[in-house]
Amino acid sequence: MMVTFVSQCEKKALNRTRRVLDAFADRIGDNTWQTVITLDGLGAVKSLLRKSASKNTAVSCHWIRSRSRSDLVWVVGNSRKFNNQGIVPVNTTKRDVLKSDWQNNWSQAFSIQVVATLAALLHDLGKATVGFQRKLQKNAPRGLPDTYRHEWISLHLFNCLIRGCTTDDEWLNRFTQLPDFLREQPNWLEGFGGQAENSGLEGAPPLAQLLGWLIVTHHRLPFYNEPYFLPTERRALRQQFDLVDKRHDKHTIYSTTSSIV
Repeated sequence: MMVTFVSQCEKKALNRTRRVLDAFADRIGDNTWQTVITLDGLGAVKSLLRKSASKNTAVSCHWIRSRSRSDLVWVVGNSRKFNNQGIVPVNTTKRDVLKSDWQNNWSQAFSIQVVATLAALLHDLGKATVGFQRKLQKNAPRGLPDTYRHEWISLHLFNCLIRGCTTDDEWLNRFTQLPDFLREQPNWLEGFGGQAENSGLEGAPPLAQLLGWLIVTHHRLPFYNEPYFLPTERRALRQQFDLVDKRHDKHTIYSTTSSIV
């Protein structure tokens, strides 16, 4: 393995580390060394540096993995001389240079990506029904409506999968071992769709409620209180946002029928 040693030592520690590193690697700068070394040899270098280390010692070792990538292996001495990637800071400031408090709203971007991916996967569960599969056949009539909207079937399937979980950690852990859960609970579908006009999310943990809402609203927002509207009525209702309950303390989602497209 090819490695690079970088020394940020001060005072007497600088000469002590130079003597150790000169014995194992080629000096390619005042405080930089590089060599090809085995893992045992690298351990010996680290051991010798630690024996002579003081508060002024700071040496980092970087493993060169490719022409465009290197990994920090270890730091001997004062690790505050380097950051988490072994890079030496050249300037410090107390100013908020990134303006992260108002300029960057994507601090949770990865979490949003994970939730959206789960919602996308779970949303298609309802397409496994016989009725939906018939629509995909070549000889199926065009514009054939769903007997039940597939997103609502997916939502109720999700409710069955998380039944009994009181926290988000419980159902997330269940999902990581889903085959075991399905094998141990062969009757997990009991009570499927028992609450025809209710989403079943009222008692679910917060993240499960969010995931269920994303599953069922992928195509459209559910109507607030009416099960059926004529096409002309629907165009007018889309302009009336007061039909959607925006209160955060209410999580009831009402079902739609197959005629709403």
